[in-house]
Amino acid sequence: MNMESDMIEVSSEIVQGVELFNEDILQKELSENAGALQETLVVQDAELCVIAEPVYYPEYQFDSPWTLVCSAQKEFENTKTQGFLKGCKWSPDGTCLLACADDGLLRLFDLPADLYNSHKKTFQGCSATELSSSLRIKEGEIIYDYCWHPHMSSWNLETCLLASTAKGSPTHLWDAYKGTLTATYRAYNNVDEVEAANSLCISPDGEKLYCGFDKCVRVFDIQTPGRHCEMRPTKSTDGLSASQSGIISCIAVNAALPSVYAAASYLKTIGLYSEPEGVALCVLEGHRGGVTHLKFSPDGMVLYSGGRKDPEILCWDLRNPGQVLYTMHRTVETNQRIYFDLDPSGHYLISGDTSGCVTIWDTQIGVETSNSESPLLSMKSLPERFRCRVNDDCTNGVSFHPWLPLVATSSGQRHLTCRLNNSVGDSSSDSDIDDEPSRQKSPSRENSVKLWWAYNIDREAL
Repeated sequence: MNMESDMIEVSSEIVQGVELFNEDILQKELSENAGALQETLVVQDAELCVIAEPVYYPEYQFDSPWTLVCSAQKEFENTKTQGFLKGCKWSPDGTCLLACADDGLLRLFDLPADLYNSHKKTFQGCSATELSSSLRIKEGEIIYDYCWHPHMSSWNLETCLLASTAKGSPTHLWDAYKGTLTATYRAYNNVDEVEAANSLCISPDGEKLYCGFDKCVRVFDIQTPGRHCEMRPTKSTDGLSASQSGIISCIAVNAALPSVYAAASYLKTIGLYSEPEGVALCVLEGHRGGVTHLKFSPDGMVLYSGGRKDPEILCWDLRNPGQVLYTMHRTVETNQRIYFDLDPSGHYLISGDTSGCVTIWDTQIGVETSNSESPLLSMKSLPERFRCRVNDDCTNGVSFHPWLPLVATSSGQRHLTCRLNNSVGDSSSDSDIDDEPSRQKSPSRENSVKLWWAYNIDREAL
């Protein structure tokens, strides 16, 4: 027993000695690494400070006409078709511009190198006057719709993607760096034939691809190419829930509330739907022509919509579905899709028109006056903040640059080459034709992409 007790005492002493030894080593390591730990915390604090830096929004000048930086016209002269543009869209990172034309080509134009050195407000000149495409992507037929991947960044090649849909073809996902086909998403009709989507949109998280068809929206998983998709009918059969008929002409997802998306049709309606099953929330009516473009505000509180042969852009209050806060007047005399865009802050809305002009409205005026009694509220028409003629032909595309006071425009339309009867281009029909020929007697033809500086100019640098 005594021997066992002595062994226990010796063991306890050894354990205590080990614990004291470990504590000494731990304290020594902590003292030695205290400086490195402090440096790490300082670096992390610095990184947090960088992340917390306020978001910069470009500033614009509306007191004088804008300055033309450069343009692309030769690109669209030697084509078998009329070569008119069908819109333009800046990439999310602002390094390149995507333009669509009637010849079935998607063209990418790089941001001129001189503009990277320009001040955020002052334009210091550009050595290039004629833009040339850095990449061309050929679709089989006429292109219906196209869009960028929302996370597109030239510094991450995996995100350099864009989607397009064309007549008689499945939806394609392209590598915007190489111009190669990355993935194909196939939709089949009742007789198991490939059916082309009329419109498309990628969700803000980059995981879902929404495609618009006749009386339905199909949702694909971006990571799963092929024919597997979720089919969501827009026309109700029970007669109780909200119902939307017609070809889905455009789709937009609310970035501030990704569980809500909007789908518009050529039959003048806009449907709001919720994830994850695409349940119809409501159907908005009020347009005079088929709706061709949708845009949510950055805060997700309002939805802007415009249509073909419709002189108004409507601003819908999503807090009170069905209520129009105000309208913005523009000239749209054909069935062609005329784009509009919001600046990164959501403060200004810009739109082209069939007369060749661009018009800008201050949306904050609409927000301030919509909640007060004023003449503007009674007429619900937002006054123009800026208007300028930028093309001799229809201005069909406009796009704000994400971090420079730079605006891109595209122009052109289909012109008459022979006598057409009055039945062509009926805007009341449920049709996907959005490029009705111009009926002007002596139309001016201009197919071009232009970049406009919308702020100060450094005259000495020029």
